Amino acid sequence: MKKNKSYLTVVGSIAYDDVITLAGAKDNLFGGSSIYFSIAASNFSNVSIVGTVGNDFKESDFKILSNRNIDISNIKRVKSGNTFRWKGDYKENSEDPNTIFTSLGVFKDFSPTLNELQLKSSHAFLANISPDIQLELAKILKNKNALIGLDTMNHWILEKKNTLIEVIKKINILFINKTEACLISNNSDIDNAGKYLLEYGPDLCIIKDGKNGSYMYSNNEEKFFCPTYNIERVVDPTGAGDSFAGGFFGYLSNISKPEREDFQEAMIYGSSVASFTIEGFGTENLLKVNDENIKNRFEKIKSK
Repeated sequence: MKKNKSYLTVVGSIAYDDVITLAGAKDNLFGGSSIYFSIAASNFSNVSIVGTVGNDFKESDFKILSNRNIDISNIKRVKSGNTFRWKGDYKENSEDPNTIFTSLGVFKDFSPTLNELQLKSSHAFLANISPDIQLELAKILKNKNALIGLDTMNHWILEKKNTLIEVIKKINILFINKTEACLISNNSDIDNAGKYLLEYGPDLCIIKDGKNGSYMYSNNEEKFFCPTYNIERVVDPTGAGDSFAGGFFGYLSNISKPEREDFQEAMIYGSSVASFTIEGFGTENLLKVNDENIKNRFEKIKSK
């Protein structure tokens, strides 16, 4: 797909994952929120990552990103520690894994610094990291017309809800799953949760509901439902939400003044890209995707 001169910046984790699913078990999978987002978005846009890795990070994984023209110049390697690691078991619940262990490594002291080009990005995505960091970054972005997206998780809702709400007030598009939306709004109805979150100021609230699809709510009280692509066999759900956001933002980065239909198509592109992610372990299947693959699934989802 044709890329314009837009510059899409993502700040988030870079990790090695061990996963157990009904399809098997794999260790040392290249992952992390910024990685899934970047690879997905790189099908549409010029992407730059802000992140940190340890001394154990593989040069071959830097090469994977560079080969997709993803800017890795602001990934900092810390020689005194290891890369963030996570192990999860999806066998009982494919949408809510049991975390076996988390080792933050160098990510524990992650303090991102954006370069001048990143500060002026037309599009920025603050992936699932501490709301304290997200708030700091949202304040320093220099492009006042930038489209800023945000993702979060249950942990931050429970531990730093007030700060998270302050971040939500400063961004344009909130990505959150159904469980998280119901938790932060203290409301079990997905529509009411969407309305609650919009009251804090974002233009759009996108609530992901796993295999059931996703919902987009806007301030003019419009609601759009995006179904998922029918997958015969889910191999590894890790990174599906980040891939969805990457496809969404990557597509939008090519449109200077997106309208309602553009956001709706971005949802469908996000769903299309995410469907490839879950068909393989880690990023292995996502890395094989091409424009024709994405377009085919886009058309099938749109026709539902």
